[in-house]
Formats: sequence, structure tokens, C-alpha cells
Amino acid sequence: MAILSKAGCLAIVGLLVSSIVLVSSNFSSNVVLLNSRNWRREVEDSPHAWEELATNIKGFVKIAYWDTEKSGPAPAVLGEIRGTPTIKLLVPKRKARTNKQKNVVDYNMERKADDMKQFALDSMPSFVERISGSEDFEKFKAKATKYGLPMMLFFSENRLVMNEMKYLSTEFRRRVLVAHISLSKKENRNIFFEYGVRGQALISAVPHTGDGEEKQSLVTFDGKWNLHRLRSFFTEHALKTEVKSQPKPDETKKKEEVPPEKQNVKTEL
Repeated sequence: MAILSKAGCLAIVGLLVSSIVLVSSNFSSNVVLLNSRNWRREVEDSPHAWEELATNIKGFVKIAYWDTEKSGPAPAVLGEIRGTPTIKLLVPKRKARTNKQKNVVDYNMERKADDMKQFALDSMPSFVERISGSEDFEKFKAKATKYGLPMMLFFSENRLVMNEMKYLSTEFRRRVLVAHISLSKKENRNIFFEYGVRGQALISAVPHTGDGEEKQSLVTFDGKWNLHRLRSFFTEHALKTEVKSQPKPDETKKKEEVPPEKQNVKTEL
């Protein structure tokens, strides 16, 4: 099936057929022997794993499937399909200009909801920048100033980056810069003190201009820590459109050196 994720989301795609081959012979313990007692658990209830998975990671990863019997050949982006069920994960390319370009990763672990959930969440891309001390933080702020991007400062007591922050840093890529400032690093204690933070906090700030305006524009998130409310906070404070990468200095210079007679000039007829 050709369901690709929305920008910033992952998609885990299962290619399924609704048929089971029943055979009778001597097999290893890897082959399940069906009987009246385990039929429902092993066969009829198997789709429940997908429902459980879709429920547990809703908002972070889109779960979808392509029926190879009813929908025809799978999209080329999914690659070769040698058998069913086949499970693939579509992940936004990190170095691509947009989240629409994907890498495809094969899933080869057990088809259990917990295993698939862990695989999907561990594979989530992240554009969160980890801060390690004041010098690191100054570079981060300088980057925000250069591109005119608002900053989201995520303070926490440990080094763990929340799945919500990984998702939002990807969804709002090039519309906001996200920093993770962990108290587990001693070098970051001064930053906690500077912003008056104790424990976990999320602060929106405009790029530092050097004239004191930054601190006057700080907004602290005070809602419930869930994806829906955090997304609303990001939507409110992020840019409405993505910023474009600035041209390299040498490219700008070359463009300026082009003689006027060689430049394309539009004229009205």
C-alpha cells in the first residue's frame, strides 16, 4: 500500500494477505501446531497486535497496510517484496531538504506489538540539538539568529530525549530550533540558573539580538505534557513557513560578479 506518512511522521507498513496455509507434517518448534484450543489466539486474534501497536504509537508513527491480493503491486519506494507478511518502516531522510523524501528500513524482528513499537520509536528521526555547556548554547543561539528561527529550550533532569520532542523537532523542522538542556551535565547548571528553571521545563524564545529583547519574549509551556498540547505550543510559536538555507558566501560573491550583459533580464512585451 502506498500510504506515506505526513511530514515528520514515520510510517510502518505491513504487507499482508488474508490467507493461511494449513499443512500436516513433522516440523520444528518454530512452526505452531494449530488446534481448537489455540486457533483463536494464533489466527483470529493476530490482527489485534496491529491495533494495539497503532493505538500505542498514535501521533508518532502511522500504521498502514497494503493488501497484495486486492491492491496490486506495491509502490516502487517499498522495494522488492519477496513474501508476506513483510513489514517496512519509512523514515524521513535526515539530509534531505524536506521530510517528503524517505529511507525504507526492513523490519525483521518478532511480529509482536511491543517489539514493533520499540523498533518504530527507536527509529524516529530527531533534530533536537543536545547542549553541553555555555559555549554550546551560544553556538545554538547564534544559529537561531543566523536563520531567524525561534528557539524551543527543553530542560530536563536526565539525558533522555522525549519521543514528543523528537517528533516535534522533525515536524517543525526549519520552522524552529529545538535544544535539549540536561541537568545531568554539570556544564548546563548555569543555563538552568540563567532561565530560572528547576526540573523539567519547555521555554519558547526568540533569537538573541544582543539588546536584551530575548528574555522579555520568553514563554514557558504550562500545559499538560502530551503530544497534542505540546504540538499546539509549537504551532503557536514556530514560524508559519520553513526558512531556506542561506547561500554560501562564495556562491553569493560569484552571483554578484556576473556581468550585467550576461544576466537574464525579463522585459515586458
